Amino acid sequence: MKGYESRIILEDINKKFDAIIVGQNLLNEKLDRHIDENAKDLKEISNEILLLRKDIYEHRENTELHTTKKKKKVS
Repeated sequence: MKGYESRIILEDINKKFDAIIVGQNLLNEKLDRHIDENAKDLKEISNEILLLRKDIYEHRENTELHTTKKKKKVS
């Protein structure tokens, strides 16, 4: 009888380990999806920052080329 009980306990432990392994695999897949999404978002943000820097640089170059003339007050 003792061998039969041990086998039942071991089968139960194996089922629990299987459930843990399945849960761990699902968690890993979810993390992988988030990593991919974050990498895409980071790339988009980096591209936007580069475009903004370019726009600012072009704007600065354009405005520095113009000299501001002060208007004389008419008396």
